[in-house]
Amino acid sequence: MDIPVEESWRRIATWLARHAPVTAAAIRPSAGTAETRLTQEAIGRPLPDDLVAWWAVMDGIDDADYRAGSPIPPFYLPLPVAGVRERFADLSRFADQDCCGPGGAHATMAGETSFGFCTATVPICWALSGDVLVVDLRDGPRHGCMMQWMAEEGYDETGWSGTAAMLADVTVRLDDPTRTKIVDGGALQWS
Repeated sequence: MDIPVEESWRRIATWLARHAPVTAAAIRPSAGTAETRLTQEAIGRPLPDDLVAWWAVMDGIDDADYRAGSPIPPFYLPLPVAGVRERFADLSRFADQDCCGPGGAHATMAGETSFGFCTATVPICWALSGDVLVVDLRDGPRHGCMMQWMAEEGYDETGWSGTAAMLADVTVRLDDPTRTKIVDGGALQWS
């Protein structure tokens, strides 16, 4: 789906405001280019344009608002841009020694599953369980794809080729009332 990030996010934000006001209210406005630049410097790799475009229109949901619902299926909340840096630093302390080598080299390619946390992936969403949704910045034809990383299971594919594809898919899912559930007076959950 070739829908611009800004268009997808406008549609998502409009839907949330109408149907899931608790979730909509928890989403922070853009943190600005300085926060994005600091995050790119901390990651040490260029960030995909579609991720930067998403951060230009929103700055995630604060950890304190964990009851706000999950705008990203199946149960993810977007991290604030500063939170991306914090989560990346925390997870990078446990870098996958079978993948992450000296000088930024990695033994696996983008989209390949592995167990430990790879420092060429960027956590952009989080779940209450501790799982994270990451953008995979490893080399290879799937560079920029979205993966799930679960501490107990490792990486798993999502089917999304990038942030833009993820957001476009969310817009489609929101149009299907059998896939959403509104709980706690206005928080979005996915069925």
